Amino acid sequence: MKRDLSKETEFYAKKDFCFSYSSLNKLLFSPSLFYKEYILFDREVRTDKHLVEGKLVHCLVFEPENLTKKFNIVPGKSPSDNIRKVMKDMSLHTDAETLEFCELQALASLKTLNLFQSLKTDEQRLKKVVNEDNEPYWKFLSNTNVDVVDQDTLLKCEEKAEAIKENKDVMSLFAEQETDFELDPIETHAEDYLKSKLTDSPFGLHGYIDFYKVDHDKKEVTICDLKTTGKSISDFRDTVDFYNYWLQAAIYCKLVYDTLGDKAEEYNIKFKFAVIDTHKQVYVFDVTDETLAGWADGLEGVIKVATHHYTEKNYQLPYDFLVGNIKL
Repeated sequence: MKRDLSKETEFYAKKDFCFSYSSLNKLLFSPSLFYKEYILFDREVRTDKHLVEGKLVHCLVFEPENLTKKFNIVPGKSPSDNIRKVMKDMSLHTDAETLEFCELQALASLKTLNLFQSLKTDEQRLKKVVNEDNEPYWKFLSNTNVDVVDQDTLLKCEEKAEAIKENKDVMSLFAEQETDFELDPIETHAEDYLKSKLTDSPFGLHGYIDFYKVDHDKKEVTICDLKTTGKSISDFRDTVDFYNYWLQAAIYCKLVYDTLGDKAEEYNIKFKFAVIDTHKQVYVFDVTDETLAGWADGLEGVIKVATHHYTEKNYQLPYDFLVGNIKL
């Protein structure tokens, strides 16, 4: 990994840096990739279809009025994931309104992303990107800074959103309430941005929480997070481990806990995942207190690992490799 001391100095000059779930997860998976994206600020182009679909379902359920602000709906069908990735990279470097005027940039982006390099000629590579089928998508993409989705994806996500809306258990969890604290001591928060400074670490945590409800009478907090999965709900336990959703839940619990201030210990925090799967099956997973406690302990361990990387400025390898804990 090649270091850039100038960029490091710029990064560490920020005294209020906070890890999100995604950046902390990135650090665990690949410290060198974290270094590249968050310290060098050389971010990878993100056009993964399942990520876009998750955001789209969320928007259709909770803020349909913002659909056209957050997404550009292209007529017809979108290109493949790789072609979308190439075209997204191209859009960062050219203002050309049609593909025929950006062939050189197309070749450059293909090379940068190391896509279709096994093809023998530039002409063959260009045909993958510069063609009539991709032109509608390019026209939309070149005129927007938001995610672009095709009609098929929109229809699929609309069906999932409708399945969620029809599920009374899920919608009751996310129901906002206009209340007067003196009459009804319940407060609800939707799409809240929370930030917390850690006592023993040089950084903080932050994140956007889908929804949480504070019942001051019962001294209970319920945090709800909506997830879409490309698998069955039967596999969601494995999905939680694979994507480290447990870490996200632990961070959210920590953020909400800290907002409660001096009285935080009086409250019992509960967490629920509302999940819709590839078959449009919807289910609410309650996380037990015992599991949440284990996840909280796990978060403490992750923070120690992050503190080591951050203070030592060592992003060469994952922590367990750095300290020699990995054996065959």
